[in-house]
Amino acid sequence: MTIPTGDTSAVGDPELSGTPPRRVLLVADHTPVWDDLIRTLQAEHVDCVWVPTTATPADVARDLEQHNSALVVDLARDSVRAMTLVSACRQNARSSPVVVVAANPSIELTRRLRLSGVFYLALDPVSTEEMRSVLASAFGCLARKRPDTSMCRAKRRVLVVDDDADFVASISTLLESQGYCVSSARNGKEGLEKLRAESPDLIVLDVVMEDDSSGYAVNQAVKFSQGFECFRHVPILMVSSIPTAPAARFSMAGEVDMVTPNSYLTKPVDIAAFLGEVRALLGEQETGVTDREKHP
Repeated sequence: MTIPTGDTSAVGDPELSGTPPRRVLLVADHTPVWDDLIRTLQAEHVDCVWVPTTATPADVARDLEQHNSALVVDLARDSVRAMTLVSACRQNARSSPVVVVAANPSIELTRRLRLSGVFYLALDPVSTEEMRSVLASAFGCLARKRPDTSMCRAKRRVLVVDDDADFVASISTLLESQGYCVSSARNGKEGLEKLRAESPDLIVLDVVMEDDSSGYAVNQAVKFSQGFECFRHVPILMVSSIPTAPAARFSMAGEVDMVTPNSYLTKPVDIAAFLGEVRALLGEQETGVTDREKHP
C-alpha cells in the first residue's frame, strides 16, 4: 500500500528552490486542534499527509524512508498501534524523526519512547508553536542525512567508543567479519565528535575511559542533551567490565534513565550474545551462530 500524497504544490514553491521537500505523515484523529495545526503547517509549505487507518506499520515506515519524511503520532488515537509504528520505523526508517504526542505519559511509557529513539515527546495538548519548532528541528535532521554514495555507507555503520585498544581491535574485526563498517574513538569526547561527523547506526560504548563515568555522560548526551536531537534514534550498546547494569546500579537515582543504554553487556563479551544484541538493536533478522562467530 502507498500512503496517499498530500498537497505537494506548496513544496515546489520557487521561494524554496534548492531546499529539500518538507513532508509530515500524521497519525491522529481529525480534531479542531489538529486541523488548525495542519493548516498552519501547510501555509508554511509543509506537505501534511494523514495516514489512513488501513496503512500497516510497514507501509508507514517504507513511505517515511522513500520520501525522507517525519512522522507525528498522537497516542490518543491508538497507543498500541502507535508503539508498533515506532518499532517499525526503528527497523526500516531509522533516521526518520518520529514525534509522539501523549497525555500524561507514565514513567515507563516515557522510558520506552526514549529508548526507542523517538525524536521528541510532546505533552497533549501540544501548541502550534511547539510543533512548528519541533518539526523545524526534525526537517533540519532530515536535511543533514548523508547520501548513500560510499561503499561503507551501503553497510550498517558501528562506532566503537572504548580506550582499550585490544578490545577495539578484536571487536572491530568481529563486526567487520559480519559485514559492518566500523570506526572507533578513544574517549567520550572523541566519540561524540565522531557521532556528529559519521552518523553511525549503532554505538558500542565503554563506561570507564577518560574518567569513571564518561560512558554514562555520552549516553546522556545522545539521548537527552540539546544539540543531539538528530541522533536520538541511534541505539547504544554499553559494554563494560562493571558487573552491574546501570538500571540496577543506579536504581535509586532520580535520573536513572539518563545513564541507561538500550542494552548492556559485560566484558569479556560472549560473542554470540554480543552479535545477537547488535542485530536486535539494528532491527536485523536474528540468525544462527556460525563457526566464524564462535571463533572470530
